[in-house]
Amino acid sequence: MTSKTIQNLQHFVGKICSIISTSMNRAFDESISREHFVIRVESITQDGIWGTHPYNENLLSFFAIQHIISIHQEVELDPLNPEHEKAIKEYESKTGKKLEGDLNNKQNEKVNKNKELPIIQEGTPTSDENLDQEGDATFVDIRNLEMLAEKSRRTFQANEMFNKTF
Repeated sequence: MTSKTIQNLQHFVGKICSIISTSMNRAFDESISREHFVIRVESITQDGIWGTHPYNENLLSFFAIQHIISIHQEVELDPLNPEHEKAIKEYESKTGKKLEGDLNNKQNEKVNKNKELPIIQEGTPTSDENLDQEGDATFVDIRNLEMLAEKSRRTFQANEMFNKTF
């Protein structure tokens, strides 16, 4: 593969794509194929394509360049986006079918996992239990702290993994 091809393939980095590869001795139905061959492309090198699962960035995939036949960018619809919602409703009215996303509830988990943490007003206790004897407030929102730590851990892990030269 030429360096110009690798350069042009960079268009797919960060996008949801289907990877078509040479045949293998396993048969997959449509939903299993999406689970294995649809990825969010993280990097493309002369060795192959690295990617993560669309709704679980902890699942890493690699496709060796010599086995890749083609790569196709997919349309990622977000039902919370008004433009996408309009396209979904238009499709449903034309076909008479309710559109079920590939991600179903997993997409909602992704949205909740990645949303910004709520702002806590400094010095405002959330209950009387947080007041010590002098009347000062001591409050730590453990759930949000754990979410922040997990998101930071995954970000550092992904940066370490994808910034290495393979």
